[in-house]
Amino acid sequence: PLYIMGMLKSQAFRGTNDISADMRTAIWMRLETMNVPQMAAYYYPRMMALHNAPDSCGMPDEHGRVALPDMLNLTSESMTQDGIYLLEDGDLILMWIGRAVDTGVLGALFGVPSFEQLDPAQGEQVIGTLGDPLSNKIAHILSQVRSERSVPFMQLKIIRCGDPLEARFFASLIEDRTIGLQSTYTEFLQRMGYRPQQAQGQNPPMGGMPLGGAPPGGAPGMSGPPMGAMASPGMRR
Repeated sequence: PLYIMGMLKSQAFRGTNDISADMRTAIWMRLETMNVPQMAAYYYPRMMALHNAPDSCGMPDEHGRVALPDMLNLTSESMTQDGIYLLEDGDLILMWIGRAVDTGVLGALFGVPSFEQLDPAQGEQVIGTLGDPLSNKIAHILSQVRSERSVPFMQLKIIRCGDPLEARFFASLIEDRTIGLQSTYTEFLQRMGYRPQQAQGQNPPMGGMPLGGAPPGGAPGMSGPPMGAMASPGMRR
């Protein structure tokens, strides 16, 4: 059910008019070239937190492989405004920067003193070049994600909270209500005739990801998501 819902909410198949015919055709042609892991990630992207990645992650081992942070549920309930999150769908990497991220983290990662001074267009060029352990860790994580996907090279887009491209990020949080389908995962299961207790007893997909979806209502403190995309996550400490 999770992957079926991901397909229905994807740019390739969602029944909305925000995707032009040319763009949809290009997406279908791209899907024809993807291998199975990439296609699975396209319909069910992988999201992980970067700002609090444990020390065991982000450093190459003796074989050059980098351990990645744990996957998060694809819902804004997994996020906070003081966090940095990476989302990859097998074709593109998105990095979302919360408005309340610590200034020390921004300085270590991007070399800027404040959220307002962060330039998303220049951010990728700075990551891993400042000599800071956090910057190096995230650069290694990006390299590992790219190494797990076949060519072409996965582009990175850095998104600040409130940027127009933010809608693209939150449209990928398929366990929330999105532009593609105004149902949470729990609601989708109920519509399809699945009982929640049965769904929770299934094996989690993709590396231990729990099947349970976010509760209806979207982000913390929000009465409901706007049409188009999920709102930014509420502030949680």
